[in-house]
Amino acid sequence: MAETSSPGNPSFTLADDGAASARLIPLAPAVEVRSPRSGRAVAEPGCYETARGFFIFAAATIIAGAPYFLAQTSHSNFLIYFAAALALGGLLAPAIVARRLTSKSPATVMFGERWCTFAVFVAFLAFYAVTMFEPSPYNEQVRQAVAFIHGHTYIDAPNSFLEHAQIGPYSYALHPPLPAIMLMPFTAIWGMNTNQTEFSVVVGALDIALAWVLLGRLARGIDVRVWLTLFFGLGSVIWYETVVGTTWALPMNTSLIFTLLALIELFGQARPFWVGSWAALATLGRYDLALAAPIYAILLLAKGRGIAEIFEMVTGYLAVGVIFVGLNEARFNSFFDQGVLLTGPRNAPVFALRYLPGNLYTVLFMAPTVNGTFPYIHPVFSGQALTLTSPAFVLALRPSFKRLTVSMMGLAAVLVSIPSLVCYANGFAQFGTRHYIPAFPFLLVMMAIGMPRRTDQLSRILIVVSIFLVAFGVWHVRMWGFG
Repeated sequence: MAETSSPGNPSFTLADDGAASARLIPLAPAVEVRSPRSGRAVAEPGCYETARGFFIFAAATIIAGAPYFLAQTSHSNFLIYFAAALALGGLLAPAIVARRLTSKSPATVMFGERWCTFAVFVAFLAFYAVTMFEPSPYNEQVRQAVAFIHGHTYIDAPNSFLEHAQIGPYSYALHPPLPAIMLMPFTAIWGMNTNQTEFSVVVGALDIALAWVLLGRLARGIDVRVWLTLFFGLGSVIWYETVVGTTWALPMNTSLIFTLLALIELFGQARPFWVGSWAALATLGRYDLALAAPIYAILLLAKGRGIAEIFEMVTGYLAVGVIFVGLNEARFNSFFDQGVLLTGPRNAPVFALRYLPGNLYTVLFMAPTVNGTFPYIHPVFSGQALTLTSPAFVLALRPSFKRLTVSMMGLAAVLVSIPSLVCYANGFAQFGTRHYIPAFPFLLVMMAIGMPRRTDQLSRILIVVSIFLVAFGVWHVRMWGFG
């Protein structure tokens, strides 16, 4: 990687994208910062001031929101104090950071980007910690992690409230194993006392930090990255699913980590082995993400990778396949996961085209109820249309579908949504449309590609409206439940 710049103009980094030619990715314009030792001006990537803004956002969130939300909960929330310490450290570190940012070398640019990514993580860790719900009893993943620690696959599943597949005397989890695998180090220490909701908050903050990195890989400017990051973290139901951290929410958020990593690699060095490995791990959180594999392969080919290199993707999918098959054989004596089949409708198929109209209604038209009880508009138990929680996703339709990347990202979003569109259940107890979160990273890429160099007025309005709608839903469910 090399860097070039001219006086008064933004700097550029020369990045190899795996194809025969290289491309210039514009970085944010440099800003002037004074050296803490000499007082002389030094060049610094625009991420520096942006990072400071995110640290201030984290501190302000904690100061303004923590007293209220702590009064509403009956448990101690150490994540608030942890986030406050990180935010304070970030705000007190400018002198140290400025010493590192004394040139425009590739190492300096990398440090600035990492610093800003860390700031995004701290900001959303603080925000999600402050708005976190009470620890949920619906903690299937903690129970599964404890089971793995003790060397078996069946879980302790109370019949009174935790859905599960019952085979003889044994109860088995219904959801993919990725969150439970990630929870194992924590359950090894705290066992069943592990707080799954707090784990979800950390995962959610990591999701948004990775979204920030992905937007940088797409060569978006600081302004666009900030707006789209705020939308992804606050203007989508990722916020709600993160702060509830239930059995049904956690698989969505954990799979996002690895989908985002796969896309970061795809739009970065585009190494097939790593794209395949990250994408395969995402399928352990949501099986439907396996349908995106051909899209990754096509885009890798378009970036100049050969057929032989594309087959390196298979390694990750084979490794994950061994885990998938082994777990299913141990639980169900079957190649496939039988959990949903065992607990689904008795006299109807689990997946069928007959469910498509109802699921499309959920995605596009399902609205909250309106009545005379404050606050008059009430989210319903069965969900709320994507158009009525995150209307800014319409910006994914802005770029030309004649561009291969855009059309492939759109196709990926459709493919990973197909199982949910033809499933008998639309998600039930949810705010928004939880089942379609796996498609969000692909839609985010499309939104970023279609953005002008600076965020236009229409985009800002749609993002602000999305944030308001999701904030209202989170507040309503937390205060009064569903309407």
